[in-house]
Amino acid sequence: MLTKFILAVCISVAVSETIDCTGQHRYSATGTGYYPADDPIEGGFLDRQGHPLHTLQDFLDGKASWVSVAMDRYLHLPYGTHVCIPELNHKYHRVIPFRVVDTGSAFSHKGYGRIDICTRSQHDSYDNTINGHITLVFH
Repeated sequence: MLTKFILAVCISVAVSETIDCTGQHRYSATGTGYYPADDPIEGGFLDRQGHPLHTLQDFLDGKASWVSVAMDRYLHLPYGTHVCIPELNHKYHRVIPFRVVDTGSAFSHKGYGRIDICTRSQHDSYDNTINGHITLVFH
């Protein structure tokens, strides 16, 4: 019985550390949601290099291997830069790989303080965890 308990604690700690995100650079940011739409505000269906956007819900449904996010183009982050968001990992009880593949005028000169997370629909973009204070962790 004690062995099962110790094993459960070890597994719990290992999972907790993974979903808490490991990385050298942590930033406090305000998150918002956006969604693929043929609308000037939302920016269309493609990222800044013309590839289809990957939504959070598609990732959760197993239809995408990562989630598209938009950030400030003046950060000069390479296309596909990985970012970890512990608040969303905790909400969904798994590691969610986010990649910076998009930008927009709303992010100009916001630095690491603003991120837009791609969701499936307008309704999904209103999620309270996405639209609030979140932590961005970069390697």
